[in-house]
Amino acid sequence: MLLGLISNKSIDMVFSLDLFQDLSDQNPDGWGLGWYDANYHPEIEKEGMDAISPKSQLSKVSKEAQSHIIIAHVRRKGKDGAPASKENAHPFKYNNWLFAHNGEIDREYWLRSLDNKYKFALQGTTDSEVYFYWILHNIEQAGDEIVGIRNALKAVKQRYHTGLNFLLCNGMMLYAFRYASKKKEYYSLYWLARDASKPEPVDLVSKETTALFHSKSLKGEKAVLVCSEKLNGENWSEISIGYLLEINTNLATKMHNIFK
Repeated sequence: MLLGLISNKSIDMVFSLDLFQDLSDQNPDGWGLGWYDANYHPEIEKEGMDAISPKSQLSKVSKEAQSHIIIAHVRRKGKDGAPASKENAHPFKYNNWLFAHNGEIDREYWLRSLDNKYKFALQGTTDSEVYFYWILHNIEQAGDEIVGIRNALKAVKQRYHTGLNFLLCNGMMLYAFRYASKKKEYYSLYWLARDASKPEPVDLVSKETTALFHSKSLKGEKAVLVCSEKLNGENWSEISIGYLLEINTNLATKMHNIFK
């Protein structure tokens, strides 16, 4: 599961473990939260265990994390067999960047393509972390974020992959991408622009009406949310296959057709 939120001010977020009971049954191999402090420096907390474990710190961390940008992920390991561990849990952090991914790519192939500084930065053994650094490698080469992302994705699309869905953030911009050549419904991604006219606190719920998180401070505030599923009865829009959603700090949005 991927979940991202960008707001016009720092907000609180408290996760309910009820939904994670269901998610962890399918995604038992780690959870993580990423956010930015007042100086736009990224912070992450993650564990290589399911979110509902009695030892899990998710509930404590989610009560403490306050930020204008929040990224959350629950992991199920893929065919690469990367074990459940803190290092392999998402999101990943590098300088001011945060990244989380759903799907699989050819880890060994793209690892060979990385600049050495990104190879040395690897902490875990997942294909997702290599995917992250491959995107950063291309952004650095291009000198432009959209061009770099497009170059990276056009290359990855030509090799083995299942889903390429990701959330990527530099502290100012949040990017959300959706692509899969097969099982397109499985690799879903939705977004919601929530305006400031909403007077009530936010309760985002799953299709089974189980609370995912509650935010008092998002009451009456603007925000854009991205998630693998529609979380409540509001007017969520689907991100089309092959499109990148760009959201900036004033919450303006733009869609990019990456493969055209």
